[in-house]
Amino acid sequence: MPFGSSRRKFKRIFLAVDIHGSELTFRKFLGTTKLYDVDALMMGGDLTAKTITPIVQQKDGTFATRLAGQLRDHLTEAELRPIERAIADSGPYPVRLTQEEYDAFRADPKKVEDLFTKLMIDEIHRWTDMAEKHLAPLGIPLYWIGGNDDKAEALEHAVSTPHVRYVDEQVVRFDDDHELVGFGWTNPSPWKTPRELEEDQIAKRLESLMNKVQDPAHAIYLMHAPPYETGLDIAPKLDATTDPPRPVTQGGQEILIPVGSTSIKDAILETQPVVGLHGHIHETKNAAKVKGTLCVDPGSEYSTGVLRGVIVNLERDRVLSYQFTSG
Repeated sequence: MPFGSSRRKFKRIFLAVDIHGSELTFRKFLGTTKLYDVDALMMGGDLTAKTITPIVQQKDGTFATRLAGQLRDHLTEAELRPIERAIADSGPYPVRLTQEEYDAFRADPKKVEDLFTKLMIDEIHRWTDMAEKHLAPLGIPLYWIGGNDDKAEALEHAVSTPHVRYVDEQVVRFDDDHELVGFGWTNPSPWKTPRELEEDQIAKRLESLMNKVQDPAHAIYLMHAPPYETGLDIAPKLDATTDPPRPVTQGGQEILIPVGSTSIKDAILETQPVVGLHGHIHETKNAAKVKGTLCVDPGSEYSTGVLRGVIVNLERDRVLSYQFTSG
């Protein structure tokens, strides 16, 4: 889906990552088209929510739920609406249930997972439609991939439209000078998320993708996992023996370690794309050179409604400039 030639001599890309279902940050993301005068949007994975927040209707007709960890009960319909929006803006899927439905879900984990998958699919379709309606009059494309938290069963239902292109594990033409390589799987983590692979499996899938790239030196890599030990992948070391995993501390301080993908780093070192666009590590906001390739990760603060991103001004043979954003 190549787009028309820009009035500039470079293409301006806006990258955001890891918004995890936040309605507010997604709306802000679409708004960057005009705010930053971009030529293309890119979403680098983990589009869907991490959790469901139940809203339970009580016998007296009022509702009870949790917002920011605090119980909110005896809510009227009018009182519930802004709380429902606040839940959706912070990421989780708010779901209204009767007490009987809530009890049935608690007794059946598979039923919860099936509902979670359905909500992911519904959001992917709804956000795709929203983005297409916003971008079509502007003639601006959006390219996106899944991440490690986006269920494969949900991503199977992702569809492309004229201005919204799902490119996970694909090589597509970005413009006359550049190809785009999408890859959303990550290396294993203590969280055991839905889309993790061992490094040798990542390497095999990347090799298959790279064989389709005509000109690696002018490729854009949109890959959820950052390359290993580059400063883009620093995160707290986690104790995998606890549930959930907890940060390991020493002297009262969290121990930080590199957690990126060695296979993705090897692919970048070998092929030297013009730029690497990454996510996955929320704590990170960084840029680094991997040999001659600039790699960036804007990080994420989705739960507070803050959209973090990075503007990349891309010439044919190099990144002209980049700027991190937050708002």
